[in-house]
Amino acid sequence: MEIFYILLSAIPITFAGLVEDIVKKITVKIRLFAAFISVVIGILLLNIVVTSIDIPFFDSLFQIKVFAYIFTIIAASGVANSINIIDGYNGLSAVVSILIFLALGYVAFELHDVLVLGMCFIMIGSIGGFFIWNYPFGKIFLGDGGAYFIGFVIAVLSILLVNRNSEVSSWFPLLVVIYPVFETVFSIYRRKILKKTKIGHPDSFHLHQLLYKRVVPFIFELDRKENVLLRNSATSPFLWLICSLAIIPAILFWQHTYILIIFVFLFCIFYIMLYKNIAKFKIGRVLKYLKTY
Repeated sequence: MEIFYILLSAIPITFAGLVEDIVKKITVKIRLFAAFISVVIGILLLNIVVTSIDIPFFDSLFQIKVFAYIFTIIAASGVANSINIIDGYNGLSAVVSILIFLALGYVAFELHDVLVLGMCFIMIGSIGGFFIWNYPFGKIFLGDGGAYFIGFVIAVLSILLVNRNSEVSSWFPLLVVIYPVFETVFSIYRRKILKKTKIGHPDSFHLHQLLYKRVVPFIFELDRKENVLLRNSATSPFLWLICSLAIIPAILFWQHTYILIIFVFLFCIFYIMLYKNIAKFKIGRVLKYLKTY
């Protein structure tokens, strides 16, 4: 029954994404509102409410139901949107999502949580079938509908895993999804603070886009207009590796809050430093220098 409730609550956000795929006129605000509706339905049917972040002072705030509900709606909607943010190149969001579900599924297996484990394997199998056709040739694509659905299920299972198993640190799912989530947060900062544009205004300065433009051509010695498919598919493995830098410690330390917090901050610092070096063309110069030797 819980699996049915998960699918039922995912309908608004998935439908909004599908309509956007078809008509290309659904604004970010409408899609975000659909995400809020999905999370509210999930709260009502599954009681997916964040009740703690394992930090004593802040945990007292979650005793206020209104605060807990608002936090859950914003956090879950953000995770759902984050998978769509990174859905830029063949195989990128598919493998990142599989890695996330593997991490959630591993901990669920350790705790004998049949619901979360079963749903993780269903999602892994589904995305795996999609991946075969998506990578490397891009025969089919997730679209907004698919990306939003996957992100929403990740958010729901993350909350369920923590709520149903007190042994799991609340920071475990955050570290698991830190790559797409921080990509989203950093994109908001870049657009709103640095570029003074609207948050929902698209640009071509995501980390995966910078890797595509400024790193992959150096490594494979490709002209910027040469072999677009190869450059597209060669970009994703770099992001799979970056994502795994968070997934691996999350799996190893899923019970240890303060270790997980440290790795969350380390990943954010690593991301910013990497982004800064690519944006300023330093990575390209280093790769060019190394190739001469």
